[in-house]
Amino acid sequence: MPYVTGADLVADVLFRAGEIAGASEWDTKVVDYLNRDYLAVCTGASEFLPETVEDWWWMRDDGVLTLDPIITAGTVSVTNGSTTATFSVDPGAMTADTRRLKIIGHPDIFKIASIAGGVATLDSAYTGTTNSAASYEVLHTVYNLDSSVSAIISPIISFRDNPQLFGTSPERMDYLFPLMRLQSGVPKAFCLESETQVRFSHGGRTDGVSMRVEYRYRPTVTLLANIDTSIPLLPVQYRYLLADMALVQIFSDKNDDRAANVAAQARAGLMAMVRENHRRLTKIDSFSGQLVTRQGRARHNESKLLRTETGLIIG
Repeated sequence: MPYVTGADLVADVLFRAGEIAGASEWDTKVVDYLNRDYLAVCTGASEFLPETVEDWWWMRDDGVLTLDPIITAGTVSVTNGSTTATFSVDPGAMTADTRRLKIIGHPDIFKIASIAGGVATLDSAYTGTTNSAASYEVLHTVYNLDSSVSAIISPIISFRDNPQLFGTSPERMDYLFPLMRLQSGVPKAFCLESETQVRFSHGGRTDGVSMRVEYRYRPTVTLLANIDTSIPLLPVQYRYLLADMALVQIFSDKNDDRAANVAAQARAGLMAMVRENHRRLTKIDSFSGQLVTRQGRARHNESKLLRTETGLIIG
């Protein structure tokens, strides 16, 4: 019978290590080792296969964000040296530290630390000239990701002008889309502000219309426990690998010379899972792993001769 639960895996490791489940000094340590290996495998990397990093087909989930339009209604009163900004039209509740206040005609852009009743507190004192009726833009640039996100693994998909928003580093974002030139509009790129927040290059549409974007991500992992309701995310046919890997570590602690053989077995099993992951990708994506002779052309050109710009036939 295949291993299904965390309890199955613990029992298997203890049995193969010559221990009695529930009466062994290794009961707790086995769970620790299982989780150490489980977390490593789920990230796509493992000390048992250090040369390989995978995005597993079974470690994917989907998320959605609704990007807000910019807010420009009415005016805002700002005072030099003060952190208070008062809007003539209440822009409504906002998530702290995710929106920027841009005063038209002043170069500095401020974070809105909090807002209530149309009165906002900025993250620093206003540095411009006092103005009781300044034109402004409130731009929403930072959004909270789904609480189960551990890593985004794809471009963010948009249904507007830019169908794919590619990720970049925060430093690259600051270079390509500096805050001093923060603009409204459909985003062109994103970066991760933290593990739970994403920042977009633009601050939202000017026509009052929200936008939907989608992203794929690697979900966070719930630690395994020695109970029947603890289910690993690995496909059932590969869950035995966690037992093999944990057994290697138990054997190493016990100076058991069987550790090397079990390690080779675990490595072979991981490599089989890697190959199966690649096979799934190539079965779905017929171009995966292929060399394409000219960008944007494939398959329908395979029967044609390949020539260089000078007319030389290749092949």
